Amino acid sequence: MRYDFVMALTPSTCPLDCPDACGVLVESDERGKFVRLKGNPAHGWSRGVLCAKTSLYGEVVASPARLTTPLLRDARGELVPATWDAALARIVERLRGVPGERILAAWYAGNMGLVAKKFPLRAMHALGAAVVDGGLCDNTATAGYECVLGAVIGPDLESVVDADFVLLWGSDVARTVQHLQPKLQKLAKAGVPIVAIDVYRTETMQALEKWGGEGLILRPGSDAALALALARLAFERGHADRAFLARECLGADEFEAHVFASIDVERAARATGLHVDQIEELARLLFDAERPLIKTGVGWTRRRHGAMSMRAVCSLAAVLGIAERVHYESFASFSLAEGALERPDLRPTGSPPIAVRHVALGLELESRRYDALFVWGHNPAMTCPDAARVRRELERDELFVVVHDQFLTETAERADVVLPATTFVEATDVYRSYGHRYLQYARKACVPPGEARSNVGAFAAISRALGLPRETWDVTEEGLCEELFAASSSRLSAADVERLRRGEPVKVTPPSRERLGGWGTPSGKIELSSAAARAAGQPALATYVEDAGRSERGAFWLISAPSRYTHNSTYSHSPRHVALNGPPRVFMHPDDAAVRGLSEGERVRVHNERATVSLVLACTADMPRGLVRVDGLPRAVDVPEGVGINALVSPDVSDLGDGNVLYSTRVDVDR
Repeated sequence: MRYDFVMALTPSTCPLDCPDACGVLVESDERGKFVRLKGNPAHGWSRGVLCAKTSLYGEVVASPARLTTPLLRDARGELVPATWDAALARIVERLRGVPGERILAAWYAGNMGLVAKKFPLRAMHALGAAVVDGGLCDNTATAGYECVLGAVIGPDLESVVDADFVLLWGSDVARTVQHLQPKLQKLAKAGVPIVAIDVYRTETMQALEKWGGEGLILRPGSDAALALALARLAFERGHADRAFLARECLGADEFEAHVFASIDVERAARATGLHVDQIEELARLLFDAERPLIKTGVGWTRRRHGAMSMRAVCSLAAVLGIAERVHYESFASFSLAEGALERPDLRPTGSPPIAVRHVALGLELESRRYDALFVWGHNPAMTCPDAARVRRELERDELFVVVHDQFLTETAERADVVLPATTFVEATDVYRSYGHRYLQYARKACVPPGEARSNVGAFAAISRALGLPRETWDVTEEGLCEELFAASSSRLSAADVERLRRGEPVKVTPPSRERLGGWGTPSGKIELSSAAARAAGQPALATYVEDAGRSERGAFWLISAPSRYTHNSTYSHSPRHVALNGPPRVFMHPDDAAVRGLSEGERVRVHNERATVSLVLACTADMPRGLVRVDGLPRAVDVPEGVGINALVSPDVSDLGDGNVLYSTRVDVDR
């Protein structure tokens, strides 16, 4: 397709895996060359303000390290420049005779555009390939929430301005939902109580303390004990909304008996490390509020019993009659027909998609069940648990690896075919959020460098070369966006679509309870007692289960926290972000360091039975004893062992959702 460019500001959305999904304006010149980007003041959530990460995204677009031509591995084992025709010919040659079930597709959230993420699956489905289940991030939290409260909608985060109490449960908004923080500051300064619950003194806690709020630091994995104790207090003191429980909930009587038999404030204090009076004060604030808002994060559920913890918090909200005041994510607010992009109906003989546990990708590849791997929007050599095993398998000669990316990532370095990808300013797409409720149609604003192609352009070319059905290759980015709009007509009005085409952010209305058939659970009610959980081998009622680490050994829990300056591995290609982030560090309480004879600034070994990662030690009293923390995703090149932090993480799965157990990792630290 030919594009005619003029000096322009094109409305778009930050494509990174972040709930804020900020509205941006991309400035380009008359040649279609990227100039800069800035915040879009017409966006109802971000209102023209960008975080420090996204405001420097231009360094990624203009990076001299961008891939601009395909690369092929030659007979010497080196990646050398090639043409698209040669790359496609290599793919056709290597896939000849390979059954679909021996091809694996590994994709993730490097670009949150719905077309960029989902269209390549159309080719994979037509091949009959297996597909990872996407369990790296929020599957556990989602499964826990859905088990109790059904569809993941929650309140409109913009309504926080009306709250008379805010409870941030495992949500470091200063680093993860930055556009919520000014609203919280305004509430706090107006006298609204705000409490943050976490496992270390986060930046959010530090800010709240300045504004009059409070932070509660729990022992890792004890969240369910606190939530269930609060539920018992609500029953005991007459704050349970019994009318709501009778009308909306399944298993209320059973749950009440359960909390009385299993938990009390004293036991919760022992489990969490809080004082009894801290739990009592939290209960008072929560029970006295008329319009409370509970904002949960994701990280605290990345444990062996993470879904159980989320179930406990959701059950507490149901007891109080404030189930619609729990915000975890908002993706079900959109409920778009994303299957129209994927087209699983194109699978041979109509067979259902083969789902593969994403968190166990290394083990899956080690099983030798796959001869070929396609990767897009993803850097599994760094972001998957058990990353050292993933890397070893990517290097195996028998596995044919195709990677579509903007840079020569740690995964692309181990590929047989590397295809150059566009950034979000160089492609047309549709973006939704998982934090707020705004949808954006973003048109292509810039010409890509060299021979870089969008996910649509790359996988359409692959599909055509492989002789797949016409629906996989006779497409355009704009046409796919229109397919999505048409398939989602029950969710988007004609007026909504017209506004989207004009580049306006459109705020959607969530599906009604009538449309969902109630709350979106199997029974249609809030399920305090869940037959689905029991069928999955879990207790029917939310229960506190101590995370004993199973086979994990080591003196410390490892907390892999969000970075202030980088986002996944995208900004590892931005010099200013790398400089701001500084050398990879491990944070530890000074007393823990002193016991081990370790000093601030020295390089230490963070290790367990899976791997060793050497990092610079930073001592801070913000870390409780027994925990160490690493921010972000340190680049392999900055670590002497050449591996990332996920090399330390087990490929085990969580209690529900087959999610990761990142925060159940234990390590030792020494000189």
